[in-house]
Amino acid sequence: MKKDNNFLGKFLLYLFTLFSVFYMLFTCIIFLKCYAASRTTAGFLDQEFLRFKIYGSTSNFEGNTVSATISIIDSNGNEIAVIERSWSGSYLAVEFAQVRLNGSYYIFPSRIYGKNRIIEEKRERRLGTRLEKYYTDNNQCMLAGYGSTYSQRKALYVISALATRRYPIMTFGTTTSYAVDLSNCLTDRYYSIRIDEKLNIVIDEL
Repeated sequence: MKKDNNFLGKFLLYLFTLFSVFYMLFTCIIFLKCYAASRTTAGFLDQEFLRFKIYGSTSNFEGNTVSATISIIDSNGNEIAVIERSWSGSYLAVEFAQVRLNGSYYIFPSRIYGKNRIIEEKRERRLGTRLEKYYTDNNQCMLAGYGSTYSQRKALYVISALATRRYPIMTFGTTTSYAVDLSNCLTDRYYSIRIDEKLNIVIDEL
């Protein structure tokens, strides 16, 4: 019985070691790909990302909902996709994902979600709408806009996957996410969200 326990313990230790080696190897490969990608495409600064219009919120026996139309904008100021729907909650917020590589910052809109209070709950953010599917296509990131090359769009796709945590790896502090609260925006008015040169989020009424 003792031999069986020793064998099982050694076998589990072997599996854990093997998994750890493959995991670290996979992580290193992903980071090398991202650093290589960052040499072929510039980061996003002083760029508009979203335009939106909030229609308002309603209440019923199932809870509150807030509806809006949101457009995703590429680096040339053109619409990539338009999302028009309702979210559970009284207010809207947008989550951005950011990664720093080779001294450049790359920022991506990652999620839209509703919340019932100004101080949000983590669960509310998880229940939001993920945005990367609206600006990625065939392993390319269309945020690069018209005039970008195929290799640049491919490179930006790799970086966006790291920023939005699509790769199941530890990012060692290179990525971060933050939310933009839209509760102060008036209904039936168009707004724009951009990131300025100092990484500040700017909401302008159009």
